[in-house]
Amino acid sequence: MKTHLLSEMKFVGILVMTILLSLGDISAHQYAYANSSWKRHQKLEDVQVSLNMKNASMVQVLKEIESSTAFHVAYMEEELSTEKDISLNVNEQSLLYVLEVLSREHNVRFTQVNNTIHVSPKNVPQLQEEVEERNISGKVLDEEGIPIPGVNVIVKGTKRVTVTDLDGVFSFENISDDAILVFSFIGFESQEITVTNKETVSVTLREDMSELQEVVVVGFGEQPKANLTGSVATVDSKDIENRPVTNVMNSLQGTAPGLTVTRSSGQPGNEGYDLNIRGISSVNGDNQPLVIVDGVEGSLELLNPNDIESVSVLKDAAASSIFGAKAANGVIMVTTKKGAVGKTTVTYSGMFTINKPYSQPELLSSYEQGLMQNEARVNRGGSPVWRDEQLEWMQDDNFNYQVNPNNPDRYDYYYNINKKDLVMRDLTYAQNHNLSIKGGNAENQYLISLGYYNQNGVFKFGPDGNERYNARVNLNTKFNDIFSLDSRISYNMDETMSPSRNVGGDYGLIYQVYQSRSIYPVYLPGSDDTKYAAGTPNYYGALKEGGYNERIRSDFNGVFTLKAQNLAKGLTLKMVYNPRFRNNTEDQFNRTVPFYYISPTPGSYYNQVNSIVKERQNEINHNLQLLADYDWNINEDHKFHVLGGYQFQNYRRDYVTATAKALISNNAPSLNFGSDPNVPPVVGDNIQTNAFISYFGRFNYSFRDKYLFEANLRNDISSKLAPGYRSKTFPSFSAGWILSEEDWFQESLSFLTQFKLRGSWGKLGNANVLGNYDYISLLREGNNYPFNNVSNLSLYQRDLASPEKSWESIKSTNFGVDFALFDYRLTGSFDYFVRQNEDMLVTVTLPATLGVNPSQTNSAKMETRGWEVVLGWRDTRGEFSYSVNFNLSDNRNKVLEYAGRSVYSEGVNKIVEGLPINTIFGYEADGYFSSADEVAGWAFQDSRTGAGDIKYLDNNNDGKINGGLFRPDDHGDLINLGNTSPRYLFGANIGFDWKGFDFKAFFQGVGERKMLIYTRAAIPIYESWRMPWKLQQDYWTPENQDALFPRLYEGASHNGRTSSHWVQDAAYIRLKNLQVGYTFKNGVLDKLSVSSARVFFSGQDMWEKTKMWFTYYDPENPNNVSYNYPFFRSYAIGLNVTF
Repeated sequence: MKTHLLSEMKFVGILVMTILLSLGDISAHQYAYANSSWKRHQKLEDVQVSLNMKNASMVQVLKEIESSTAFHVAYMEEELSTEKDISLNVNEQSLLYVLEVLSREHNVRFTQVNNTIHVSPKNVPQLQEEVEERNISGKVLDEEGIPIPGVNVIVKGTKRVTVTDLDGVFSFENISDDAILVFSFIGFESQEITVTNKETVSVTLREDMSELQEVVVVGFGEQPKANLTGSVATVDSKDIENRPVTNVMNSLQGTAPGLTVTRSSGQPGNEGYDLNIRGISSVNGDNQPLVIVDGVEGSLELLNPNDIESVSVLKDAAASSIFGAKAANGVIMVTTKKGAVGKTTVTYSGMFTINKPYSQPELLSSYEQGLMQNEARVNRGGSPVWRDEQLEWMQDDNFNYQVNPNNPDRYDYYYNINKKDLVMRDLTYAQNHNLSIKGGNAENQYLISLGYYNQNGVFKFGPDGNERYNARVNLNTKFNDIFSLDSRISYNMDETMSPSRNVGGDYGLIYQVYQSRSIYPVYLPGSDDTKYAAGTPNYYGALKEGGYNERIRSDFNGVFTLKAQNLAKGLTLKMVYNPRFRNNTEDQFNRTVPFYYISPTPGSYYNQVNSIVKERQNEINHNLQLLADYDWNINEDHKFHVLGGYQFQNYRRDYVTATAKALISNNAPSLNFGSDPNVPPVVGDNIQTNAFISYFGRFNYSFRDKYLFEANLRNDISSKLAPGYRSKTFPSFSAGWILSEEDWFQESLSFLTQFKLRGSWGKLGNANVLGNYDYISLLREGNNYPFNNVSNLSLYQRDLASPEKSWESIKSTNFGVDFALFDYRLTGSFDYFVRQNEDMLVTVTLPATLGVNPSQTNSAKMETRGWEVVLGWRDTRGEFSYSVNFNLSDNRNKVLEYAGRSVYSEGVNKIVEGLPINTIFGYEADGYFSSADEVAGWAFQDSRTGAGDIKYLDNNNDGKINGGLFRPDDHGDLINLGNTSPRYLFGANIGFDWKGFDFKAFFQGVGERKMLIYTRAAIPIYESWRMPWKLQQDYWTPENQDALFPRLYEGASHNGRTSSHWVQDAAYIRLKNLQVGYTFKNGVLDKLSVSSARVFFSGQDMWEKTKMWFTYYDPENPNNVSYNYPFFRSYAIGLNVTF
C-alpha cells in the first residue's frame, strides 16, 4: 500500500478508535442507565394529560393517550369494545385519574409494567379445570435474531400478563401445564405457543404487513404507505443483503419496477454501473437518478450494502418534485440503519466468494488460426500466409522457432500459446466482512458499523483488484422532551489497482490476449526467461512489468439533524447540516519494458519513454436545510400536514494534474525524477464552483383516511444559469381514493382488503445537463491561431455562449392503483405514466463561418410513455412461510420536435425527430450470396463482394446499396433495425422459510432489446492481425451456406457495415441471486452467548438464457462493445452471527 494511503488509513483509524472509545464510555453509562431506567419509570399520578374526545372508541382513546405521553400502550384490539361511546374532557389531570375513570366506566383493566401500560377486559373467563402447574421462561426475537423488549405475553384465558425485558426475556411461575402463551407486539404477527412439557421457549415474531402501517421514506420525511398518492417503490434491505456483489447497484437490479440497472464491465472497481428510472428523459447527461442518503445528496458507489435499512424509489413528479431541478430522472432514497433501545448487540456478517469469469471466447490453436488466415488471404486474391510445412511446425511441440532465412536478426515463431490460459485465472476470490454494534436506552441510541471488501481480478499477475473500507457511526441523542440530535457520520474508501494501459477496448490488454497471434512466445528463446520476445504486442510483459494505475476514492460524510418538537402541538422543527468531503487520487505509472529480437538491442518497447501522471481531485459540498413540519386534525375526519423548507447547497471542485516523462529510473514514480532538466513536469488545474438556493413546501390533506390530496411546490435558484434565468418553480399535485374504506365497497367486495386509486401531475427541472458557466464566453488555451506565420500558445473562444439557456422542464403524469386481497396475502399495484421533456437542450446547426461551436438551446421535445405492474403473494402455514413477488415494466420514448439537423447514419442514432432515442439504422441482410452469378445480378454493394458475403436488400430499387443522402427524406436503403433501450424489464423473487431453513431465488431480465455488436471483433480476420475464435469457425463455405459468419476475407470491412445480421436480440432471463441458509435455534446457541446465527450459500449471476447467437458478449453489454473485461458468476458461503 502506498504511503499516502497508509497515512489516510492511519487518520481514519485514529478517528474511528476515538469514536469507539468515546462511545464505549457512553455505552457503559447508557447500559447502566438502561437497566435502572426500566425500574425508575414514571408514575401514573405524575403524568398530566389533557383530553377532549366525543363519541370515541376505546382504541381511539388509547391511541391519543399513547401519542400525548411517553408510555407505550399495549392491547389486543379484538378484546376491546368497538362502540364509540366514550366522551372525555379533562385538562391537566393525572393519567392515573383518567385510567381509573376508563376502568370504572368501561369494564377494562390497566396494568403498568415499566413504561408500558397493558390493557385487558375485566371479564376474561377463568379456566375451570385444575391442571398441573409449572414455571416457564423464554426469549422473544425478531426475524434477524435480535431480542425484542416490551413484547406483551399473556397466559391465554387468564388475567396474567408480562412483558419482555431488554434482552427479550420473560418468565411465569405456576402456570398450568397446558397453558397457551400469546405473544403480541405492534407491527408483528401475534403468536401462540402451548407450554406442555416445556420449561423454556424461544419465539420468533414476524412482521405483520396487515397490521403494520408501513412507513415509506419520501422527500424530507416519511409517510404511511397507505396514504401515498405518488408512485413510490420500496426495496427491503433483506432483498439486497448477503449477496456476493461489489456494490449496492448490482443488488438493486430487478428489485423495483421502472428501475434499470446495467453494467459495462466485470473489472473490479470499474464495473461501469448505470441507473435510470422509467427510461431516458433527455439526450443530454447520463439520465442518472438523484441519490439521497439519510436525507441529503449522496452516492451508491462506495456505500456499504450492510448499512442499508431501506431503499425507496421515487418515480413520478408527485414523489420527486419536492427535490426540484435535480430530480428529473427520479430519486433513489436510502436510509441507513440506526441504534435501538435495548442491550448492546454485536453482529458480524462475512462472506467468502469464488468468482468464475464467463462470456469469454474460446481461442484457437496456432494451426487453426493459420488455416483460417490462409483461406482469408486467398479469398482476397493473395497467396497463402503459411506454407504447409509451417502449418505442420505449428502442430509440432518440438519445433517452435527458427532463424528467419531472410533476416538473421529475427526469429520465425511457431509456438502454440493459449494466451488466455497463460495470463487469466479460471477462478478469482473475494471476501467481505462487516461488524456492527448497536444499543442504547430511551435517551441515547447508537450504531457503529465497520466493513471491509476485497476482490482480486482475472489476471494472474500485475495490478488487478479492488479494496473497500467502510466506517459508520449513527447516534441518536434525546436531550429533553423538546430537543434531540441525530448524527450520522460515515467514511468510505475505495482503492482500485489496474494495469497502466487500457484493459478493455480496441487494442487494450484484453484484445491482445483474445485476438493476437498464438505463435509468438512470451520470452526470447535462449534468454532464460529474462527478455521479452518482440514481434507482437506483448501483453505478458505489459501486465507483469508495465506499471500500474492506482485510484483511491474517499468520502467523508456527516449528516447532523437537530430537531425540536413539542414547542407547540403538532409542530416539529429541524435543522440539517451536511458537510461532505470527497477526495480522488489517481497515479498512472508507465514503466518502460523492452522487447527483443535476436539482437541484444531492444527491437521495440512498451512505453519507450516511461512516465508518471498524478491527478488529485477534492470536492467539498456544504448542504444546509431548515425544515418545519406541522400536523393538526379537525376531529377524526380531517387530517392536515404542512411541510416548509429552505435549502442552501454550495459545491467546489479542485482538480490538479501533473505529468513527468523520461524518469531516471523505472522504479522511481516521482514527478521530481525527470531526467531531462529542460522538460519540467507539465502541470494543469481546474476549479469549478456552483450553488443552489431552494424554497419548498408540501401540503397533505386526508378526509376520513380515504380521500387523499397532496401538493408540492419547489423554487430552485442556480448559479449555473444567467441572471434572469436562474429561478424556476416546480409544482406537483396528486390525489388518492381508498375505496376499500367505503362501506359499500366492504359489503360488496369483502375479499379486497385494500383498494386505492391515485393520480398525479407535476413538473420537474433537469439541472443535471447544465454546465457551470454556459452563459458566458469561456477562453481556452491552445495553439490554433498563428501570429506572424508562427503557431503560438494563445487563448481563444471555442464555444458560443448561451445567455438565454434555461432549465429543461419535464412534465410527468401518473395514474395508479394499489390493491391487497385475502388479508394482505396477495398485494399488487399498476401504474401508467407519461413524461414529456418540453425544453430539451440540443445543439442547433449554424454556418461554419461562425468560427466557434454553436451553443445549445431549449429547442427540442421528447416524450416517454410506460407502465409498471407489481404482484406479490405471502402466506404462512404453521412453521412454513413462503412468498412470491413479481414486477414487470415497460417504457418507450419518442423525439417529438428537434430543431437540429436530423441525420440518418449507419449505426446507433442518438436523436432523430419522430423516433426513439438510440435507434439503429442499417441495411437489411438477406443471408449470403451463394454464387458469383447472384452477385452479378444483384444491386452493387462493393467491388470486393463475392459468394459468401452478406447480401443487403435494395429497398429503394435504385440498383445500388447505400444510405442515399442520409436524411429522413432520402435515406437510401437504410431501415430502422430497432432500439437499444431495454423494454419489458422484469424481476421475480421466490422464497420460503421452514424450521430454520430459508431459500430465496431471484430472477431478473429484459423482454426486448437490440444490441449492435462490434464488427471488427465479430468478423473473423476483419484485419490481418485479428485472430479468429472457435465460434467463428462457423463461416460460409459452399458446403456450409447456413453459417453464422460470412466467408473469410482478409480486410472484410464490406461485411462489417451495420446490418440486421449484426443486430443481436439481447432479451434474456438471469438467475440473479440464489440463497440457501439455516438459522440455528436458540437452544443450540445459549451456551455460546450467541443470540442468533445463520450460515448460508449465496450465488450471483449463476445462469442466464438469451437469444444472442454471438455468445462471447453478455446481453447487458453496451452497444459496440469490443473486448470487454469478463463478468463473473459468484458462489459464496457466509455467516451471520449476533451476540
